[in-house]
Formats: sequence, C-alpha cells, structure tokens
Amino acid sequence: MKRFAIVLLTGCVCLLAGLAAGLQSGVAQPVPGGLPGARPEIDAARFPSLQAAFDAIPEGGGLVRLPAGTFEITQPLVVRRGDVVIQGAGGATHIVNRNEDGQPALIIQHPDKEKVKKEDRLWRVMLSNFRITGNEKSGHGILAHLIEEVFIQGVTVSYHGGDGIRLDHCYEDPRVSDCLITYNKAVGLNLLGCHDIVVAANQFEENLDAVHCFDGFNLCMTGCCVDDHLAACPESCCVA
Repeated sequence: MKRFAIVLLTGCVCLLAGLAAGLQSGVAQPVPGGLPGARPEIDAARFPSLQAAFDAIPEGGGLVRLPAGTFEITQPLVVRRGDVVIQGAGGATHIVNRNEDGQPALIIQHPDKEKVKKEDRLWRVMLSNFRITGNEKSGHGILAHLIEEVFIQGVTVSYHGGDGIRLDHCYEDPRVSDCLITYNKAVGLNLLGCHDIVVAANQFEENLDAVHCFDGFNLCMTGCCVDDHLAACPESCCVA
C-alpha cells in the first residue's frame, strides 16, 4: 500500500511540474484525456514580448491570444507562420508603433520574404479584434506580403505614416471586414495584385485615400462607410 501511495504521489508531482512548465512557457499544454489533435493556445501575456509570442507559433500554426493592455513597439512585429489566428480583446488591446524610421507596425510574411517559392507561401492568417496605431513618421500599419487567404476582421488601424493596411500580392481570396481604418497618411486599404477580394462593412475616414485596388480583379466591396478623405476627391476609391 505504501509503495502504491509513493508511486501515485510521484506521478502527481510529475504531472504538476509539467503543467507548471507549460504555464511558464505561455503555451497551454494538452489536457490528459483531452481532444486528440487539439493544438495548444499561446497566451501572449505569459511572454516577455509580443514578438516572443509570435515566434512561439509552431510550424502547423495556432491561436495567439493578445491580452488587454497598451503595448509600445519600436520595431515591426513579424508573423512568419500560416494557419494562424491572432486575436485581441477589442480596443482594450492596443499596439502602438513608436518607430519614426518608416517601419510598419505588423508584417506578415514567409521567412524567405519575396524569394519564397509559390508552393511555400503562407496561407490562412487571420488578425482579429485589436487596435494598432502609429505616428506620421512610422510606416504602414499592417503589411501582408504574399499571403494567401489573409483575413483581417474587427481591427482598428489608425494614425500610421504609410497605408493603414497594405496587402501586397496576397493573391488568393483576401478579406477585410468590420474594420475601422482612419487618419492614415497614405491609403486606408491598399490592395496590390490581389484576386477575388472581399471588402465589407468597413469604416474609412480621413486617410489620404480610402481604398486602392491596382493590378487585381474580382473585387466585391459592399457596405462600407467612406467619409472625408484628403485627396483631390474626398470620397475616394481607386480601382485599376
């Protein structure tokens, strides 16, 4: 009986140690007997920086939860994985770009950047439910480069020195919906070389232009509010 109790106690200690290690890493651990195949969540609040949380995303992708709070950055945050959801706590999650050298706040791109092979491009990255702001000397708010099926929903993007959101040759099925895109020095939403695009229920105000769509096709834009822009035509959307 004593031997059984010692073995049981040892097992419990090992289990608790494993759970503690998982909590310290910020990556939730699979629960014994839990759903097979479930991928652990990443709690950014348990990492020393937002970039460290993004770097913890495994190769197969995952969910990163951003806590409420104000997070100042001076270098771009970079997401380098596909099949990823980055989700905040609404306007209570505020990323502030203090960079004054024209650098973007958030970049989504493959580690090989523009040299990535077509078959290796990242797919299915979703940004959701947070606020990201810059200053007149910073760069774009969100820059996605060669990302397929990128989805940006419920994000506030304001006061950047470049475009609010720039989707650069995100060819397959980009979607931008329910976003507030305001007071950016260049274009609110700049679509370059995109295809089968959905832009729905967004609010654009006092960017230089609201939307540009160049070298792309099959744009469905509906239900957006476009108000008081600063280019020659104040209510401005350009498609070519």
